[in-house]
Amino acid sequence: MPDESQAQSEARGETRAETWLSLLAHWTEFAQAAKASPSAGEGGRWKSATPAIIGLQAVTFALADVRELPADERRLGVDRAEILIHGHVAALNELWRGEDPPEGVRELIDDAQAALRALSEGGMEWRVKDERLIAEHPAELVEQLLAAEFAGDLMVPTPGTPIFTGSPAVFVRAAGGGEIEKAVAKLVGEWFDGLAKGERRAMPRQVYRQFDFGTGRVVRDLVVAMDGTLPGGQPLLVWAIKKGVAVPVTLPPRAGSSWDREMGAVRVELEEERSSGSTDLSKPRR
Repeated sequence: MPDESQAQSEARGETRAETWLSLLAHWTEFAQAAKASPSAGEGGRWKSATPAIIGLQAVTFALADVRELPADERRLGVDRAEILIHGHVAALNELWRGEDPPEGVRELIDDAQAALRALSEGGMEWRVKDERLIAEHPAELVEQLLAAEFAGDLMVPTPGTPIFTGSPAVFVRAAGGGEIEKAVAKLVGEWFDGLAKGERRAMPRQVYRQFDFGTGRVVRDLVVAMDGTLPGGQPLLVWAIKKGVAVPVTLPPRAGSSWDREMGAVRVELEEERSSGSTDLSKPRR
């Protein structure tokens, strides 16, 4: 009788096969419609864009499986995908030279670039499940991870500073954006009390504590994807390991010396991510 992991793998494979069939049917329909389009004017431009549009969707979909490849094959796959995406994007930009491409084309380009970026920047995130979390200094956790030859990145809460329900607390990224080893995920998940189950994220998120400078009171904790312009506020998460090397982390305040430990609950707000890399490709865009 197959174990649970095997059953899940088979189910995932069946779902991927169904999605491929759905995409194939969509691409065939799209190609036939483009073939019937006039060769001049706007119709001709869309006709010329058909190979690049189909190519971008195909590469974006395929990138979802690259992470499961062995490290050497994964690097080759990412390099190949980057070349293909660059070529397809260049072709589309040439067709709409001097003007903004249609919204649907822009979305396809964004999806492909986000999927590619997620392979190198993505990782696993744990959020706060309890009312609050006040983390200890991560020195021992860092030592254990490095002893296990962990060569990726680790981001943790600032020691001694409370973060609240729903807030990202820990982010782990494997070297080269590969799959995180189960032993590493287990060690990190068990190190901190009060965390929800880890989830895959396309990129790390930072938490900014924002204040009303007139009163000095905390207004909110704003959660923002680390992929663009950063907002004002006090960042609450810090890197403890970068590329397999320990990063100095400040010590927590002395017991009883910080008002942080007595502060009331803070509202956590999630800013909509600009590039999530989580497009549902089972519903291809037209």
